[in-house]
Parts: sequence; C-alpha cells; structure tokens
Amino acid sequence: MFLTRKFASILSVLVLALMAFNTATAQANPEDKIWTANATQGAVVLKAKYKESPENGLIDQTLEVQIERAPQNTTLKITINGRSVGTMTTDAFGRGTFRRDIFGVVPGPDGRPTGPRINDSDVIRVGRGNLGISAEFVRIQ
Repeated sequence: MFLTRKFASILSVLVLALMAFNTATAQANPEDKIWTANATQGAVVLKAKYKESPENGLIDQTLEVQIERAPQNTTLKITINGRSVGTMTTDAFGRGTFRRDIFGVVPGPDGRPTGPRINDSDVIRVGRGNLGISAEFVRIQ
C-alpha cells in the first residue's frame, strides 16, 4: 500500500512537471496575427480573441468568445459588425464560451484571408434582444 501511494505521488509530480515544461516551451507562431476585444459592463465581462495562423500556404482562422457574470442559463447571440456568427448559452454561474475554427482559407495578395475576417475597430456584440455588451477588436500581434 505504501509503495502504491508513493508511486502515485511521484507520478503526480512528474505529470505536473511535464505539463509545466510543455507550457513554458510552447511558443506562439511568430507569423500568427491576433486581435483581442475586451469589455466590462457592470459585473459582466466580455473577452474575445481572433487569430489567423498561416499553415502550408493557407490560413487557419479561430474566433474565441468568453463571457462571465451574465444572466444564468441564457442563450446569447454573437455578432460582429451586426452580422451573426453564432450563439452561446451561459451556465448556472453566468459563464459562456464560443469557438469557431475555419481551416484552409486561401490568402489574398495582402496575406490575409480572402473571405470574412476581423480587422481593427470591428465590433463584437454578445447579448439578447436590446441587452448586450460590445467591444472593439485591436490587433496585438
């Protein structure tokens, strides 16, 4: 029994050390382009991140949206510049997440996706009806 507990403790330490090493050594692709949008309205917090990642001559796009302290168990609409991009439903704590990935988009002459994409000053809005929270995207990388 003692050896089993000791082995489990050692194994736990090794797993945690490996996770810390992987996190420390993982680096973002320097060619990635990243925009963020953040807002606070009362207690509600909105965080959004959009990333373009060049992969084998094409571009992968990712949009992540997170909301905290919103109304509980509520479906919220997500729009960018008034265009619907999806919905999220908050949990019993008022937290909600959304992620959309688009892989293999052909880049244009400017090296960016030729279709829908996010630019500086684009506005994300998360809400229901007339109630919502908005933020502007700003390029950080």
